[in-house]
Amino acid sequence: MADKQDYSQNELFTQSLDSGQYKPRVPANHFFTRIRGYEKILLLIMGLVLLSIISFSLGVEKGRRVVLTSGNNTDPASYTIQVAAFKNRNLALRQAQMLAKAGLSPLVFAKGNYVILCVGKFSNQESAQPLLIQLQRTYAGCRIRRL
Repeated sequence: MADKQDYSQNELFTQSLDSGQYKPRVPANHFFTRIRGYEKILLLIMGLVLLSIISFSLGVEKGRRVVLTSGNNTDPASYTIQVAAFKNRNLALRQAQMLAKAGLSPLVFAKGNYVILCVGKFSNQESAQPLLIQLQRTYAGCRIRRL
């Protein structure tokens, strides 16, 4: 019986040609290989929306900082008196001509759907106060505003 032990036990282990050690095969089970095609598209869309929201909010914050820093500059003429707001540009221009004939310096500019009629340029609110009192006799809704 001692002569019959020439057999090799290949049932449990296989010899690889590379080395004599056993290397288990790891299945490629990555996260993205387990996701279906339409789920990948949905994840991509959600990522793009999230990235858009973040970049928009950062842009808004940057815009606020720019406005705050430029708003701190004290211009020599940073205040005016708003006389009226018109929907019709021709009416605003006629009122501006009347104010110019009265010796005032009118400003007309568009703001949204309205045309704003203002008078004068002032460095601070206190210097605009006497003209505001005079204009309130004719235009009831006058107010001092920033340019």
